[in-house]
Amino acid sequence: MDLIIKTVSRILFPFILLLGTYMAFHGHLSPGGAFPAGVIIATGFALLIISYREGDVEHRLTKDELIDLKSVSGIILIILILSLGHHIRDEVLATQNIFSLWSGGLTPVFNIAGMFMVVTAIVVILYTIVRE
Repeated sequence: MDLIIKTVSRILFPFILLLGTYMAFHGHLSPGGAFPAGVIIATGFALLIISYREGDVEHRLTKDELIDLKSVSGIILIILILSLGHHIRDEVLATQNIFSLWSGGLTPVFNIAGMFMVVTAIVVILYTIVRE
């Protein structure tokens, strides 16, 4: 691959990760959330996969590690939903005042767990497509 493409993708990748992380943390206050944040971060990985050979990218983050990360984040999300679902509803209703901004409570935690699920799913799909 071209040296310019590799250099630009290596420079842009941390900024893409930062933007995706920002969207996950602030998705409850502005447009964004788990899915858009996950897609942005997965786009960064897609840029690396396109710029470099698949083996160069996959030796740092393998398909098995991605599946493990997706499983752990899914379990965390299920545990949060089952154990804290009624508390979140009560917290939201108690803090809602007209003309005031709600801090989000546990919503960023849900966004981060969902973001990891979206990132891992899309990157596993990209690895599969590149191998074909």
